[in-house]
Amino acid sequence: SDGTETQAPQTSSGYFASARLNRQQARDSALSLLQQAAGDEKADQASVDQANQAIQTMAANTLAEAQIENLVTAKGYGDCVAFLSDNGISVVVSASESGLTDTDTARISEIVMGETGLKASQIKIIEAS
Repeated sequence: SDGTETQAPQTSSGYFASARLNRQQARDSALSLLQQAAGDEKADQASVDQANQAIQTMAANTLAEAQIENLVTAKGYGDCVAFLSDNGISVVVSASESGLTDTDTARISEIVMGETGLKASQIKIIEAS
C-alpha cells in the first residue's frame, strides 16, 4: 500500500473541521455585535428587541444544525456540516464511494424538514469531495 487510501478521509475531515470553525467564528463575531446592540443604552427599544430576537434565532439555528449533523451521522454518513440561514439550509455530507443516491438525498431532507420545518426546495444537499 502506498498510503493513498488513508489520504482522502483526512482531507475530507479537514474540510468539515474548518467549515465548523469558520461557521463558529462568523457566529461569534455576529453575536458580539448583536450583544453590543442589545446592551446599547442609547438604542431605542425596537432596536434592542430586534437584536435580542436575532440572538435567539442564532441560538436556535446553532442547536438545529448540531441536531441535524448528529442525526445525519447517526444514519451512517461519515461526516456532515449544516449551515442554516434565513432562506434555507445547506447540508454538506462526506462523499461515499458510490456517491449520494436519491435515497440518501431524501433521507437527509427528511431529517432536515423534521428539525427545521423547511420545505424540500429550501434544502441544498452537497457532497464534499
